[in-house]
Amino acid sequence: MIIKIDIDKPNEEIIHKVVEVLQKGGIIVYPTETAYGIGCNAFNAEAIKRIFLLKNRPFDQPLPVIINSLKMAKRIGLINKEVKNLIRKYHPGPLVIGVSKRKTIPDILNKSGIAFRISSCKFIHEIVKRLKGPLVSTSANLTGQITPYSVEDVLAQLQESDIELILDGGILAKNKPSTIIDFQIKPSPQIIREGEIPADEILDFLKVDEKERWKHKNFLK
Repeated sequence: MIIKIDIDKPNEEIIHKVVEVLQKGGIIVYPTETAYGIGCNAFNAEAIKRIFLLKNRPFDQPLPVIINSLKMAKRIGLINKEVKNLIRKYHPGPLVIGVSKRKTIPDILNKSGIAFRISSCKFIHEIVKRLKGPLVSTSANLTGQITPYSVEDVLAQLQESDIELILDGGILAKNKPSTIIDFQIKPSPQIIREGEIPADEILDFLKVDEKERWKHKNFLK
């Protein structure tokens, strides 16, 4: 099923429908700030497995999630002071933070950690709030193929019949991807990908010594 939506003015009926699909273990395709994503309830192992298979994604490549608050972050991961400060500074926004996970997260999603962000999209934020749990958020494409900025891009790679609900928010602007920082890799933290937020800005905020910064820029290796 494809439903057209206005992500800036969330429709109550559509939000209710989306949450219902997710609670029943369904998969959705939805617009985000960067591209179209595919997701499910992050506590549902069977739905997560379906996403890996649909994308032809290796099971050893973990999937990130979208949350809606610091409180939810604490439910799924081990949050230290640095992570808490990053959440307060950059969320909602294009920063994915990787930490060690709690047992609430199925191993199929990520065996040892969890990567999350709080979305600045009102529609997605409201869905996660109503779901009362994290939403899997990965690009709605075959692994390694073109990034989808429209529903047409998605359906050129994935079968509509394999997805319970597709939310059509029109053609999206091609914004930079999120920056990714990981607190599990030593020396901690590591910038895994430099995206919308510059690596040095984040390392400035965390007060990492300039002479030591090269050790924290994994994306340059």
